[in-house]
Amino acid sequence: MERRLYEASVRGDMPALKTLMEEDELILNRVSLTCFHETPLHVAALFGHVDFTRALLRRKPKFATELDSLGRSPLHLASAEGHVEIVRELLLTSPDACQIRDQDGRTPLHLAAMNGRVDVIKEHIRAQAESTRQPLDHGDSVLHLCVKYNHFDALKLLVESVKEKDFLNSKDDDGNTILHLAVLLKQMETIKYLFLVDGFKEQANMENADGFTALDVLEHYPTRELKSMEIREFLLQAGVRRAQDLGTLQPQSQINVSTTVIPITETGGLIDARGNLLMAATLTATVAFGAGINPPGSVWQTNYMENPDINTGISVFAKTQSNSYAHFLAWNTVTLIASLIILLLMISGIPLEHSVWNGFTASSWPLLAMDSEKVTEVTRVGWQNVVAKVYQQESGQCLSHKSSCFSTQTPKLIRSLAG
Repeated sequence: MERRLYEASVRGDMPALKTLMEEDELILNRVSLTCFHETPLHVAALFGHVDFTRALLRRKPKFATELDSLGRSPLHLASAEGHVEIVRELLLTSPDACQIRDQDGRTPLHLAAMNGRVDVIKEHIRAQAESTRQPLDHGDSVLHLCVKYNHFDALKLLVESVKEKDFLNSKDDDGNTILHLAVLLKQMETIKYLFLVDGFKEQANMENADGFTALDVLEHYPTRELKSMEIREFLLQAGVRRAQDLGTLQPQSQINVSTTVIPITETGGLIDARGNLLMAATLTATVAFGAGINPPGSVWQTNYMENPDINTGISVFAKTQSNSYAHFLAWNTVTLIASLIILLLMISGIPLEHSVWNGFTASSWPLLAMDSEKVTEVTRVGWQNVVAKVYQQESGQCLSHKSSCFSTQTPKLIRSLAG
């Protein structure tokens, strides 16, 4: 009969429960004598059967505080699964159930935060606001869990519901605040939100057990990606500093010299110009590549009977002005390579204030400027000669054949420029 009770709990079968109670009124009292590791209420709460849960709580309210083999109450299961109505019923029956810890030291609110159950968190705060201050065994607060599991909405709800600076700036056993964790996990949305909270900015330079501020954490565990660079810029603008800049020394025993990032003096010009630099390099590389595969003057569209060296697809510029074309090709190649190098450096994630950028830009921008000017001049002079020679050559060929081939054989671009 007990098995039938658990089967009914899985299905949320109210008629079956009524039938079982009529057959044996003490069936719920004998649950503790069965071989099952949880009560029928655990099962109903896990599956989200609201009516079945209410019926069990009316007949056996003690079920609300019973624990399974892992030390979890029905409230743990309902909170983890996000069954709001069941959570509400359980808290009404036994408000102290929100203080129960499982074998891992987690309260029902901890599980709700780990799974981002915002509505469940609201019910816990409404029932017992003190439950939000219960840390895990290793010092993590419910805010730390929200950041670790990346549940921004849950974090926002807790911060706005419990408006206490000590709660907001609480530390785990390693001395990390939620800002340390958000920076380490690259959660830009969370970082920006925290600095909008009243009173948070004044405590933003708190240090962990290793003597690291949030900025030290970012630079001590570097990753070459754009998000890290954006977070670093935001922290600097928000007033976050390194521990050594605050006059405190970091414990040398905690620092691995081979991986420590040496702070670099910031040069704001390049940082502000990142977007423009990337756009300019992309545009230059695109134009240079296009000019290389489709040079000025286009290519011959047809074969010439009197000149076997002129075939379809051969560059007009190369055949009519070989010297100028060689100069054009050389400078265009230099421009393309320099632009690609800039793009590769941008993608690599090397900070723009690094000395590599300062040295490269100091030498490459004059070269790129000279490239551009040289290519323009070579193209202009060479193109004038191309037009003249092509016009002369094709006119002579047309006259010798007494035909109107000029209008059909000359490329459209040459014909338009020749007038």
